[in-house]
Amino acid sequence: MRLRRFLSIYYAQMATHFIFLCLIEGLLYIFEVNRYLMIYLLVIGILLELIYLGQQYMKKFRYYKEVTIKLDMLDQKNMLSEMMERPDFFEGEFIYDILQSCNKSMNDEILQYRTEAAGYREYIEMWIHEVKTPLAAAKLILENHPSEITEAMDEALQQINYYLEQALYYARSNSVEKDYLVKELNLKDMVQKAVRSNARIMISNKIKISMNNLDQKIFSDEKWLLFILNQIISNAVKYKKEDPQISFEARQSTNQIFLEIRDNGIGIAAKDLPRVTDKGYTGTTGRNYEKSTGMGLYLCKKLCDKLQLSFKIESKEEEYTIVTIGFPRSSMIFLNE
Repeated sequence: MRLRRFLSIYYAQMATHFIFLCLIEGLLYIFEVNRYLMIYLLVIGILLELIYLGQQYMKKFRYYKEVTIKLDMLDQKNMLSEMMERPDFFEGEFIYDILQSCNKSMNDEILQYRTEAAGYREYIEMWIHEVKTPLAAAKLILENHPSEITEAMDEALQQINYYLEQALYYARSNSVEKDYLVKELNLKDMVQKAVRSNARIMISNKIKISMNNLDQKIFSDEKWLLFILNQIISNAVKYKKEDPQISFEARQSTNQIFLEIRDNGIGIAAKDLPRVTDKGYTGTTGRNYEKSTGMGLYLCKKLCDKLQLSFKIESKEEEYTIVTIGFPRSSMIFLNE
């Protein structure tokens, strides 16, 4: 609290006290009280007023300064009321009680929202698992009755399964830490699993695959990593050109192992590249493809952040796209969290 502001608040009180002192001095003068006694009483009255005002100012100055420091230190400003101590002056007590009441109301609202969101997420996950059962049965029927028509239907069912997986992982993306198992993995095995799960669509689109230096040990969660790789492969297939190719190559640095996934597809426009990981952003390329949802790369980036993996995209329009994922060389980074 600034001194000028403080004095402006206490202006009426100071004026009242000054007028009162003047009246007392006037009465003493009328009754012909000793002049020196009048001066002493005036000085004492002024000193007492200054001492009172100084004590009030310092009390409030220290308290408001402490609150300001705590506010600056907090990343979540809404937690200020939890950090505040109850002051010992009326205005502060009044504000403190209001903040506590507002904070309780806000926490109740947040709890209700989280409960509803958790229930909605559980319903979505249950629904997706229920849908996958008839989907798997339909795929089995198609496999037992091979023909050109059933092959086309099987590819459509695979696309449905892809979008179901995307919805499922989107629902789970805010609670990765509750379904998180970091262990040592072989990078080559993970890439091969992802390729096998996309084998049918890659064969039908005549995608050429190359792998180089993938026999590396990494630390991550197998399930989430497979989902990320599947999303990247799906994008590479979706935005392919003639003679499509996808290469997987690993390189090492001091603290990380990088997996580079490169395709020779249509690439990403330079103006879109900074925003391709934004939620729902499709860009110029996405708007030209009706199947684009703008969720794939968003989920990849979000899950990589949750898994403490680096995620980078480089691209040149009509030439290539390179997605680079960086894995820690040690599991200690996860233990420190």
